[in-house]
Parts: sequence; structure tokens; C-alpha cells
Amino acid sequence: MAEAYKKLGQGTLTGAGTQDTLYTVPAATSAIVKHIRIVNYGATTVNVKLWHDGTTDTYLILPNTAIESGGWGEWDGVITMEASDTLSGEASAATSIAYTIYGVEVT
Repeated sequence: MAEAYKKLGQGTLTGAGTQDTLYTVPAATSAIVKHIRIVNYGATTVNVKLWHDGTTDTYLILPNTAIESGGWGEWDGVITMEASDTLSGEASAATSIAYTIYGVEVT
């Protein structure tokens, strides 16, 4: 069994009602998400939501949270994921929220 602590995903949320897939666990792999960092590099406050393996309130891991212009937020904890599980996110405005996901993949 091989383990690799690494950046699991990084990018920008497309915004305004679009639910983006931020990370999908590869086949024959498990993952443990340990840290998520969200940065607002835009000019206005933006609301952000995050989900594990779904995009309805039942699957929320971060409810609607305001990130101020120039601000950031961090999530620390443990999310265990199986092959093909997903992390998804949504921002209330386009192209101003960047995310980075850190964790461990086990193959």
C-alpha cells in the first residue's frame, strides 16, 4: 500500500450557480482530505459552498460562507473518500475564488 501526501486539487470556481467538481478520487484509490484553503482574489465578497459526494444540502461540508474581498478561509479536518467520490464547490460570483485541497491518496 502506497501513501502520498499531496495537493489533491487546485483551481478557480466558475461561479454564479455552477457546481464545479474540485477533486475526484481515482480508480483503485482511497483518499483522506486534511485541508482545504479558499481565497477570494476578487473585488467583492463572495459566498462559497462545498460538498462531499453530492451537491444538495445533505452532502454539505461547508455551508454558504461569505469570503470577503482579499480574504481567505480554511477547513481542517478529515474527510475519508473512496474511489470515484467527489468534492464539489460553488461560488456566488465568477472567477474570483481559488481553492487548494491537500490530503493523502492511498493505492
